[in-house]
Amino acid sequence: MVNNELLMELWSRIKSHLHPKERLEVADIFVSVFDEFGAIDETILEEDLDKELRAAARSHLDINDEEEGEKDVDFGY
Repeated sequence: MVNNELLMELWSRIKSHLHPKERLEVADIFVSVFDEFGAIDETILEEDLDKELRAAARSHLDINDEEEGEKDVDFGY
């Protein structure tokens, strides 16, 4: 069950208790755990995320802006 809202709510409640230098690491842990349990997917990037949660989601879900519109190129080798 995808539950992006739960991740976002949990993150918004805990991030103010974290030292700014630790936020990206903790956000990555959150995203990783939620993904392992099938609780998030790429649609989380359509949400209004702060910079740490967005970076963690992009990194963990291996999403790049360049992926959209990319096409396979046949170099003829």
